[in-house]
Amino acid sequence: MQTPYGCYPHTDSQSHLLTVYIPLDRKSIFDDESTSTHQIVKDHVLEAKVVGKNIPPGTQPVSSAFGLFTNQLLYQTSTLYFSMNKSLQHMLPLFLCLLFLPLCMLAQSEKGSISGYIQSENKEPLPNMTIGLDETAYGTTSSETGHFLLKNIPAGKYVLSISGIGYQALKQTIVVTAGQRTSLNYQLNRKTNELSEIVITSDRKSSFTAITKQAIPLRDIPLTTSSVSVKTIEQRGADDLGEAMKNTTGVRANNTYGGFQHFTIRGFSNFVLLVDGVRDERHNISTSAPTTNLANVESIEVLKGPASVLFGHSALGGIINIVRKRPTKEFKAEFSATYGSYNTRRMRAGASGSISNQLRYRVDFGMSDTEGYRYSGSTTNNAYLALEYTPTSKDLFYLTVGVNKDNYDTDTGIPMLEGSKKIPGLDVDTRYNDPADFLKHTRFDYQLNYVHKFSEKVKLSDQLSYYDDNIHYFSTEELSVNASLDSLTRSFPFYFNHLTKPLQNQLELSSEWLTGSIVHKVLVGYSLSILDRKTYNGDVNGPGKNATIPIHNPILNQGYISFTDQNYRATMENVHGVYIQDWIKVAEYLKALIGLRYDIFNGSYYTNQVDATRHVTEEGPKSTISKNALTYRFGLVYQPVEPLSVYSSYSTYFKPSRRVAPNGETFDPETGYQAEIGSRLQHSGWTASLAFYYMRKDNQVEALPGGIYKRIGSAESKGFEAEINGSLWKGLDLTAGYTFSKANYLPYEGSEINPVAGKRVSFAPVSMLNLWLNYEWQYAAFKGLNMGAGVNYMSDTFTNSTNTYTLPAYTVTDMAIGYRVGRINVRLNLNNVLNKQYFANAIYSNQFSPGPTRNFLLSLKYAI
Repeated sequence: MQTPYGCYPHTDSQSHLLTVYIPLDRKSIFDDESTSTHQIVKDHVLEAKVVGKNIPPGTQPVSSAFGLFTNQLLYQTSTLYFSMNKSLQHMLPLFLCLLFLPLCMLAQSEKGSISGYIQSENKEPLPNMTIGLDETAYGTTSSETGHFLLKNIPAGKYVLSISGIGYQALKQTIVVTAGQRTSLNYQLNRKTNELSEIVITSDRKSSFTAITKQAIPLRDIPLTTSSVSVKTIEQRGADDLGEAMKNTTGVRANNTYGGFQHFTIRGFSNFVLLVDGVRDERHNISTSAPTTNLANVESIEVLKGPASVLFGHSALGGIINIVRKRPTKEFKAEFSATYGSYNTRRMRAGASGSISNQLRYRVDFGMSDTEGYRYSGSTTNNAYLALEYTPTSKDLFYLTVGVNKDNYDTDTGIPMLEGSKKIPGLDVDTRYNDPADFLKHTRFDYQLNYVHKFSEKVKLSDQLSYYDDNIHYFSTEELSVNASLDSLTRSFPFYFNHLTKPLQNQLELSSEWLTGSIVHKVLVGYSLSILDRKTYNGDVNGPGKNATIPIHNPILNQGYISFTDQNYRATMENVHGVYIQDWIKVAEYLKALIGLRYDIFNGSYYTNQVDATRHVTEEGPKSTISKNALTYRFGLVYQPVEPLSVYSSYSTYFKPSRRVAPNGETFDPETGYQAEIGSRLQHSGWTASLAFYYMRKDNQVEALPGGIYKRIGSAESKGFEAEINGSLWKGLDLTAGYTFSKANYLPYEGSEINPVAGKRVSFAPVSMLNLWLNYEWQYAAFKGLNMGAGVNYMSDTFTNSTNTYTLPAYTVTDMAIGYRVGRINVRLNLNNVLNKQYFANAIYSNQFSPGPTRNFLLSLKYAI
């Protein structure tokens, strides 16, 4: 019986195999010699059968270059494979089959190609025009002579889009015929007053990303990225950044103290949060910070691994970039209202359009209010304005103003006994904080971006930003269990007020030029950051201080409790950075990326005593930290066939230590690096990726209660990520990913013993799985009906470096159903369908925060 070529997962009691049969007709990637079965990975972990004799007709071995990559890739898989438990071993072949099956399918499909020529109204060739097929990942740019070519396009009907700076965009429906080349010729007319920018919008599925700062397709860069679109955010009913990040592979969201958010990426908590490409310094100083609702968010981008070359210090795990909505030429508007469990109420309104040919706008408003699970409620309100002004065809001004005023009820979880055991009889649905606790967050955010185009290949940009951020916090944080196990003492009430005011500027020059036949896209930049931050602390007083409350039927209000300012800690920093990045196109199938950055960091820190009106009564001594650092990145991309990219990269990072011990001691900066190898497959409407990585960071310092700091040395994280997302076919959207990561502390170098060596890094689970599937019926009888379902899995997670407390593994299932008719969309989300009791986060190692029980959201949206 003839075996058809394709991908075949197979498991039995002795082995877990993925067999891949590859056909003859892909001659561009195959050798001329045929061989017998070739097993790429030994020990029966995976095997790839590339057939020649006594095998299915029409198959042949892969080329040496592609085979070499596959060999290395699957070898790394086997190493990780043996460190998994059996249940995970069963899952791995299925994930790999998902990723490699499309390649086999591509081998069987009939393809065509598209060629063309683009000229101006003066009959001159137009280079560097962007050409793409809408709703696919196929795209290219026109050459110096105005010509372009798209190869290996599946036969069918497409919408071809052509655009470029200073020219009117063009769209046309075309048909690709199997085995034939479709030849096209176009003429583009100049715009009178408009400068187009490459941005990520929901109007067109772009293959570009703002986190690379250059107009380079994702398939051509040696980096691993993920994104969450506004479509997915709306489908899942997400309202804050932590909820949205559930849809991102390799990222663990941590929400603590009621409203503070931070993230673990690939096992490490060192990340940089960006808003439209501008650093939010709060997370780099105090690890976590609140973020308002997502009313004005278009998408969220994640770059995995060190990103210091373009974005400066502190980005080891990666960066998270919040992309806000932009103005549009045509008028658009939407309004939505939501009601749900815990008396949740939300309202959104937004509009965009043109005021004139030169001026466009975007406005958004968002309001959310909820009593919250365990009465840990919140109220978030924000407004956003964006103006885009193009006075000439070569100039663009882009201004954004954002403001939010948010309030949260603090939640410090419930204390657990040794061994992570719950106190007998304790009700996890009860919140034990004092009713006087609060978290207030007010922020004013301003950005002004100017872009000038000198020519089609040279562009200058400058982005100036400033924000005024006020976090006011008071909470009865620590809950100590009494010996009788029948009551809790609020043993450490804590108060602070962070006032953060950073001024930042990024000046960048991008250009494109040739050395022989080699294409260079070069970015040169200078960044400046001036940070002014004051943190006020004080004395907590009142009869309710350190109150003891019963576990059963607690009376939460134990008397008046308040605070008085006593001092403030000042953080004054200046950071200068110069950087260069060169993307090199050696050939159509080979690209490279090289980057280099030099940072000069100067910080001054002191604590002044103040009175109740915040006037300084005594100045404290100053401590200074000055560090210089060189970071770099390099990588290669190999593309044996157009949809498939194979890449490897190496990058470094550093993070200045802002910590000053009570005795005035300062610490060396953290340093680290990542080595990575991966692949990315882009097909019509969807993308699949697989990446293996090794990360290491040195000179870690852990903050303990009471202002104490402990050196914990080095740590490493190694693992892999598999991800697939996009539209598998019309109406069916899929976002899925699996992460396997082992992050451990390492022994000290020398004779000194590191007591946590070999322990797992805190809040770094070994396994994470995310899945979201949404289908909208395309048939007349049910047209407009859509249904969604998703799962999030998290393995056991330690909450401290000594691994003495553990958040148990959990799986949460969500579902949704909606109906769209005309401009109206109604949607019902049911979260935690199985009503799973689980603990999502923790503070003080042993105070666990329960996840919400089963809950619903009912939304109504109207769009114009």
